[in-house]
Amino acid sequence: MMREVLSLPKSLEQRRFGRFMSSRAGRAVFCVLTLMAMSLTPLVVPASAHSSILLSVDVQHAVLEPGQSMNITLSIENNGSSIESYNITIDDTGLATPWTVLPVDETVDNVFPTWSKNTTLVVRLAEGATVADSGSFTVNVSEPDNGLSSTLTVLVSVAPAYHPSLSVSGSPLITMAAGGSTNVSFVGHNLGTVTDTFLLDVEVQPDLAAWWANHTNGTSGNNSGGSGNSSDNNSGGSGNSSGNSTGSNGTNTSSVSILMMGNSYTSANNLASLVEGVLDADNINATVSSVNGGGMKLPQHWSNVNTSGNQWNTTLRGSAWNYVVLQDQSQVPSFPSTNSMWQDSKNASVLLSDAIADEGAETVMFMTWGYRDGDSLNAFNNNFTSMQARLTEGYTRYAENISSAGNAVWIAPVGLAYKSVHDSVVADGDDPTLSGNLFYDLYTSDGSHPSLSGSYLAACVFHSTLSGETCVGSNDTISLNASVKLALQQAADDTVFNQTAGMSYYPWEASGTAAFGLGSSVPSGWNIQWQEDELSNIPAGGSATTTLSITVPADAAPDFYGYRLTIGSTNGNITSSTVIVVEVEAEPSVATAFLRQNDVFLPGESTLTGVQVTNTGNTPLDLTWSLSHPPSSGASSCIGSLVSAQTNGLQPNAIDEVGIMVDVDESVDSSSQCWFRLTASHNEGESVVVLDVLDFMINIDEAVNFSLVGPLAIVDIVPSIGANYEVRLTNHGSDEATFFLDVSESSGLDTVLVSASGITVAAGEVGTWTVNTKGDTALSGMLQQTFSSTYNGETASLSVPINLLEVDGVELLPPSEDRVLVTPGSSTSMAITLRNIGTSNVSLSPSLSGLPSDVDVAYDVLEVELNHGSEQVVVITFNAATGATPGTSAISLVYQDGAFSIAYNFDVVVVDREEVSVNSVQHLLFASPSSVSSLNIDVTNLGTSSDVYVVEWTTQSQGDWFDFTLTPTTFQLTSGSTQQVSIGVQERSAGAPDNGVVYTLRVVSTSNAAVSDTVNLTIQPVMAGANLTVLADVGEAKPGGSVYGSLILTNTGNTEDTFSITTVGTDCGLDVTVTVAPGLSTEALGWSCVVANDAAAGPSALSFRAVSSVRSNVVVEQSELYTVEAAWPGDSLVALSFADGRLSLGVDSSTSTVLTVSNLGNAEVSGTLDAFGKDTGLVILEWTRMSDDSATNDFTLTSGSSVDFLLTITSNTARTASSEVVVRATSSGGGVLTTDESVPLPITLEGPALPPNGLALPLGVKVSQSAALGVMGAGWLLAIVAIQLLRRPSRNSDESTEEESEEDDDESEEKELPELGYNECRLDGESKVSCPSCEARLGVPRGSVPPFRFNCPQCGEKIRVVE
Repeated sequence: MMREVLSLPKSLEQRRFGRFMSSRAGRAVFCVLTLMAMSLTPLVVPASAHSSILLSVDVQHAVLEPGQSMNITLSIENNGSSIESYNITIDDTGLATPWTVLPVDETVDNVFPTWSKNTTLVVRLAEGATVADSGSFTVNVSEPDNGLSSTLTVLVSVAPAYHPSLSVSGSPLITMAAGGSTNVSFVGHNLGTVTDTFLLDVEVQPDLAAWWANHTNGTSGNNSGGSGNSSDNNSGGSGNSSGNSTGSNGTNTSSVSILMMGNSYTSANNLASLVEGVLDADNINATVSSVNGGGMKLPQHWSNVNTSGNQWNTTLRGSAWNYVVLQDQSQVPSFPSTNSMWQDSKNASVLLSDAIADEGAETVMFMTWGYRDGDSLNAFNNNFTSMQARLTEGYTRYAENISSAGNAVWIAPVGLAYKSVHDSVVADGDDPTLSGNLFYDLYTSDGSHPSLSGSYLAACVFHSTLSGETCVGSNDTISLNASVKLALQQAADDTVFNQTAGMSYYPWEASGTAAFGLGSSVPSGWNIQWQEDELSNIPAGGSATTTLSITVPADAAPDFYGYRLTIGSTNGNITSSTVIVVEVEAEPSVATAFLRQNDVFLPGESTLTGVQVTNTGNTPLDLTWSLSHPPSSGASSCIGSLVSAQTNGLQPNAIDEVGIMVDVDESVDSSSQCWFRLTASHNEGESVVVLDVLDFMINIDEAVNFSLVGPLAIVDIVPSIGANYEVRLTNHGSDEATFFLDVSESSGLDTVLVSASGITVAAGEVGTWTVNTKGDTALSGMLQQTFSSTYNGETASLSVPINLLEVDGVELLPPSEDRVLVTPGSSTSMAITLRNIGTSNVSLSPSLSGLPSDVDVAYDVLEVELNHGSEQVVVITFNAATGATPGTSAISLVYQDGAFSIAYNFDVVVVDREEVSVNSVQHLLFASPSSVSSLNIDVTNLGTSSDVYVVEWTTQSQGDWFDFTLTPTTFQLTSGSTQQVSIGVQERSAGAPDNGVVYTLRVVSTSNAAVSDTVNLTIQPVMAGANLTVLADVGEAKPGGSVYGSLILTNTGNTEDTFSITTVGTDCGLDVTVTVAPGLSTEALGWSCVVANDAAAGPSALSFRAVSSVRSNVVVEQSELYTVEAAWPGDSLVALSFADGRLSLGVDSSTSTVLTVSNLGNAEVSGTLDAFGKDTGLVILEWTRMSDDSATNDFTLTSGSSVDFLLTITSNTARTASSEVVVRATSSGGGVLTTDESVPLPITLEGPALPPNGLALPLGVKVSQSAALGVMGAGWLLAIVAIQLLRRPSRNSDESTEEESEEDDDESEEKELPELGYNECRLDGESKVSCPSCEARLGVPRGSVPPFRFNCPQCGEKIRVVE
């Protein structure tokens, strides 16, 4: 870097200042110090001080709550030289009226020089002050003798205080009727010092003793001062203060299972694992799992839970969870409740809680935190505090709706713990949005997601929320700084046990499922709800009016019902309350109704009935009853009496019955009616009050009584004919009536009415029906026919005995054809069935007439015994003699039992016998493509007459591989004669299955197609195949030698075959033809082969071939391995030859030649090259194998191959000389190790030209070398002395010379060398160059001075060497 050079002269001050300011670091330090001084200026207490009076106070900024006071110590130091007294005055013109500042001493006397004295200033703040009343006052201390004074300003501020209060507009005792509604006005007061927002709630107040005491004394019972229900951190407080509770009322559960549903806030740092670890460290066996998805909202969680098979669904329903934690998207709960996304999340939270409750678990809402810098996308969340307040409200509203649905719900206030850390940072005077504080470190770089510290704070909140135990002192293993962990633990415990205690957030704190919501603990049926449950932004000292709607259930009992109305600060987390009492007035009322109209009131009988009474009021009743007849009803045919005239203790909504006994006059009929009046009354004090009068009527019912009578004797009938008889009805009732006879279905009987079905019978008279009954012809014996008649709900029944007489009956079921065909010499059977269809048992005997004499008959059952309903199959067999005459005979078969008989007529036909037989000795026939194979089949007529037959040839196969000939195909045979059928087959095409194709030969009669016989033949294609077995007697030979042995062929085909046997590629003297039967082998056939002269060493193979003559496409080959032994000419394995006979090169140059290495034998050779010879140290040899351009001297050669090596020779001397190189190859192959050498390669080395000895001057003068060197040395010495004298600087120009020298040095350093041209290079420090073309590192010719040119010995390119 070039040093700055100043061209203008400078003064000494300029130089001194310039040395400081010219340094960039110096200017930066100066700027920082200036800014720090400016930033500290506001922290200095304003003062105006004389140097002899020094003032100080112990409190420079007093912060008080309304009603508080503070003592400030003022120190006055005498910085003068004499004892002085000072006057003290206060200038409070900068203070608001609630402030009072009084000095305890108006004068401070006798202050010695350099000494100080203290006095006290009393600062008081009156009630009613607000934060806006903050200000300052000035302390003025004067020394009257010399007129000197000093002043000091002290700042005073009103501390933020939160104090909600609630009062009723009117009396706190509200009188209402059951079922009534009213609105009550209340005023919410902000008694704090800052603007605040209040939330209102309603709770039951079962204990009203204190309220009645206050109410009797004329007070309203409003304890809105906040001391009763304050949730401040007053650990020593009384009343209902929660104080610094450490969860002593919590229960340490032995185990707990938790499922968390959230998004990246839950998945970050594996919060589930952190919660489990903190709980486990407190000896709580915790199982915590989570299902998360990036950016997921509660509706998406509900959709997953409600989808069968979804991970959310199976996880929730697959395990027994104690708690399920729900976390919404980070912004949605802070949205206005009218926002659709907020509504969707609220509804989803209720649906999720229902599903969670169905699984026996409880819901925990994961209250998240505001963004570190607020939500820039939503103006209402412009900072952390605003966003956190809205998140708190949103999650609380979710919980209220879940609670209203009847489900248990709790809140883990993680966001409030973040707020606790935030507020602590602010109280310390730090900016929480800047790095370097605990709140800032709760977030990752995006200001939204939690860091490990943020997740650990959340885990501690969950621990305290669910266990009721403190997290401070946890010995968990989360990797955080110990002091950071302690601060986070304390923040979590303070949030749970102090700031939110008593808010029903936690399962260890409240019982029941209604911990949240307006009217959450109000009894069922009551509706007590704030029309506006939030009073927003009430200024300090201000108030707002709200309305409480009250609806009393219609069944509310008269009583005094107490309700505690709470008002809570959302900013200060403080609540107060007041009590109202609702008096429900008593309203006696009853309702009566006669509902037993269906009771039966019969003439001459007594009936117990009743009237239903319902207490429709709201108070228990003792009722008195009276029963009479309405005056307008006239004379009554009934007499009524009360079972009891009193009903006592009838509760509201209770139902009872007033029993009444009704006696009906026996002379009335069903057209009569009776009226009654029932009166209900009760006592109110000294008077009797009638509550209800009921007039009701009863209808007199008809007396119904009748009977049925049948024939006096048993009715005998023949089932198929039947008989008539009468059924009589006698009316014993009070009224004439029409009756209908119902005939019941009786098994085995068929009964119908002969007369009309309806008859009208007067009271005391008899009516008659005529009926006819038939029986089932298959039955006999006694049966019952049932009759009934129903009238006006009464039924009379009658059973008439019916006797079915027995009847004979048999049914004969013949075969399907009414004839029997029988062939002479054979038998035929016929089956008939005899079935007893009568009602008696029979014994049948057969008889047969019309049977030919040469036909016999036999019965398998001769005598047939048939019981009622049974049947018998009889098989009759007809046997025809061998000489029976064909013909038809009419036959009659009769079965008889006494006078009963049944007959069946049919024909017996004697027919001719037709039969043919086909036989073959052989069932397998081979088909050859070259010849026809044949087979003979015998056909014999076994019938009794001559017949003509046809030959059929068929197969199931679809192939067409064979040609057939059949001779003859039609012929006639007399009885007992035989015909021979010849079959010829030849293969048409290949491809038939190896196991053959089945063909069927069928011979069928032309007169009767049913007469036939068959034989199955298998046509199998001939198969050709062979195995070759090759045996080697001698299997190893060198080139030109012989290997020999023998060969055996085995026929593996299914027919005799002729094979041609030869060798392939090599003549081994084997070319024969052999014929071999299937399964047999040839004798050993000899062979002998000569190994080729150029055969490579190693294994080789001979191939033998056999070709079938039956199938020319069947070719069998077999290989036999033999070994060619390694061989070389003489003792040499390789030959070495140079491409050049002689080489020459100059000093520091190189050249190259090609060496060829050739394998002289028939086996692979491997070896290494090296060189020796005469004066080989004068050159450097380098080997390059040209086949792969490798720098190596190793080679491997297959039989007859060669490889070229490039031998590079570099001069290693600076003089003229010669050398001779011989290359030696040490190689091995075929188990032989030998050495072969090349012819010598002569190399000539040319040295540089010698310099002259001395100097040749003009005019022919010569100087020797030693004299010339002496003169040159003296000249150099004089030159050095002259240079030193010239460089000696003057004093006045030291600075300038130094600067110019530095400039020159810099300029010389900045000189750049010119770029190189094509194929140009420069000498390096070792007088060598790198070739621009091939990058070879080369020595240059000795004595060469740039610029000069020479050729690269590696690539041949011309190189130019420049300066």
